[in-house]
Amino acid sequence: MLFIGAGMLLIRCLTIVILGLLGRSWAFAYIGIDLSLYLAVKTLRGDFWYWIPLGGRTEIVSSVVARVVAKIVTDFTSIVQFRNPNEVGGFYWTLGSILTMASLPVSIIMYQTQVGKERVVSLVWKLFYILLPSTLVMLAVFFQSIQKKYWKTFVSTERAKDMTIRCFREGEDDAVKAHYSLKRSKRHWASIEEEVKRWVEANWRNWKEERPKWFDENMQAKIPLEFIPGTLSPPKHFHP
Repeated sequence: MLFIGAGMLLIRCLTIVILGLLGRSWAFAYIGIDLSLYLAVKTLRGDFWYWIPLGGRTEIVSSVVARVVAKIVTDFTSIVQFRNPNEVGGFYWTLGSILTMASLPVSIIMYQTQVGKERVVSLVWKLFYILLPSTLVMLAVFFQSIQKKYWKTFVSTERAKDMTIRCFREGEDDAVKAHYSLKRSKRHWASIEEEVKRWVEANWRNWKEERPKWFDENMQAKIPLEFIPGTLSPPKHFHP
């Protein structure tokens, strides 16, 4: 992965440099359009909200920052861990890598037609013919070296909240279920709020008696009052 990251970093940087030679506006437009497309896709798919449960308007800021940072880091390094649905996601990780590699020859052709300095054009084409094939070879080696069951994660369209709900429902113990509900933004599990509430109500007495390690004061503070049996607080319905 080190060589893949290095290759993607050089490709991305070279593209920006070439566009910068055409004018700073081209470079800024390239970065801005790319980020805007990513954020638009995240928003339209209902996958904008980050998983950290900060609450209120703070989650707007944290989600924007987290999404932008994850996208920029992925574009320049292609770190495979960022294909996690909580971050960029599998499909967009792959799409972003393809767009990054495809943008280099496009930028070279634009520079060649608009400026056309032979020395520069000759140099960047030489770099292109070194960087792109070597990066593709490293990617091929990487995919051949990992277990085939992980290949599908690179084209997965699972959203962050889909993963949260799946992990909650598939959790084999209460600690896992708590991690994927009470320790996540409520925007991720709002659609199964009643299911989470029933789970808390069914297990509250046992937790209070047995005091499992995960059921500490911090975790108890994350449980909505209306979920606790015997609490008179009126139910508060969440609207994402």
